[in-house]
Amino acid sequence: MKRMACVCAILAALLGPSAWAQQEADAGGAFRLGGAASTDDRVSTDANPQLSFQEYRLELTADAKPAGSARFHGEAWIRSAGLSSPVTSASSLFTAGSVAPVSLDLREAWFELRGFIFNDVDLKVGRQRIAWGTADKLNPTDNVNALDMSDPWDFGRHLGSDGVQLTVYAGGVQFTGLAVAQFTPAVLPTGQWANALMPSSIALPGIPLGTVTTNVKLPDLSLADSATAGIRIKGNLLGYDLSISYLYGRQSIPLVDSVVVDASVNVTAQLVYPREHVFGADMAGSIGGVGVWAEAGVFLPEKVTLTTDLSALAMGVKQSTVLDNAPYVKYIVGADYTFPGNVYINAQYLHGLFQEAGTANLEDYFAVNLDWKLFDDKVTISPFNFLLEVRDWTDIPNNYAILGAPSVSFRPMDNAELVIGIHWIQAASSTAFSGMSGKNEVFAHARYNF
Repeated sequence: MKRMACVCAILAALLGPSAWAQQEADAGGAFRLGGAASTDDRVSTDANPQLSFQEYRLELTADAKPAGSARFHGEAWIRSAGLSSPVTSASSLFTAGSVAPVSLDLREAWFELRGFIFNDVDLKVGRQRIAWGTADKLNPTDNVNALDMSDPWDFGRHLGSDGVQLTVYAGGVQFTGLAVAQFTPAVLPTGQWANALMPSSIALPGIPLGTVTTNVKLPDLSLADSATAGIRIKGNLLGYDLSISYLYGRQSIPLVDSVVVDASVNVTAQLVYPREHVFGADMAGSIGGVGVWAEAGVFLPEKVTLTTDLSALAMGVKQSTVLDNAPYVKYIVGADYTFPGNVYINAQYLHGLFQEAGTANLEDYFAVNLDWKLFDDKVTISPFNFLLEVRDWTDIPNNYAILGAPSVSFRPMDNAELVIGIHWIQAASSTAFSGMSGKNEVFAHARYNF
């Protein structure tokens, strides 16, 4: 009830003055309210089709510019997920929050003061999306905000971070420093996707495991243990946007650092989030009408040692290195171009996906997206939209995975879009996505922006 009251309060605050907001916008005023309503339904394609994902979402955004040197921006999502926990007691039937749960997610809420103290200094404070890098969604240097993988097919989604940014402009160069006081872990996907992206705790050949309990050890709330800080220098040289950056933070996807197995072969594992230094560089521009970009991150991680206690099974205590403190590099290069006939292609090569850490664990990926727009852009056909993983180039047939999402979208009117397509996965047993191989689904997505 408290959550629903909070939802109602936000709706009243944002939608209450909507008529005034529209009048102000028409008159060139300082307040603007917008948002979107979207639906997303997915059904498996196996012999017994079932709903595999469902989300109905209302996005509300508000922007205010009360003065020439100030700005406010807020974004909230109100979501209803169809795949909620099943109702198991009769008492739950009397509560709307149990039968049809609704969640409220404050994505951003920040204000910016331009010309803070000095004319060439801007200050931004609050929950904000701090996006670094130039690549398309797959960014090795975009590590300020934690990943939001609640929808595993929505690559590049991040949470907001509660922090402060200070930007100084000098001679065409932009210097940005940031600080985030509290660490936020990534939101991980559920179901079989969790097995693909979550670290495995232990496997004992020939010994069936009992109950597996996984505990999470978050950093202390002290600034020394939890804070994230960084700096980015951005400019333009010979028509190319360039930047270099440094970030002192933590991995938002956990690693296992201890496992204890008792006499009944029950397992207790602990997940931790290691510290890391990330030095980044990126560029973006065009060559002969072809858009090009490149991005790289050098990671210096904290060492993580896995301690496996098998004393209860008379097998002693074993230690192994999960993540060495040796530096490793993730990088991506890409290009896009629009051909005659309104055919757009975007291609990227990536070394090291977001959940991979350590030189020995980095794999190669190719992401390709082709869009063909027809009938004055009212129809878009996307037959080639896939991510190819190659684990071992010497034996590709046994070390590859393909995630595809071909689709057709319709724009019958301004601000409205309808999309139908299929998600399909083909993966060898050696890859992280092997458990998802063949778990295909058709999807229908609708969205209206206002």
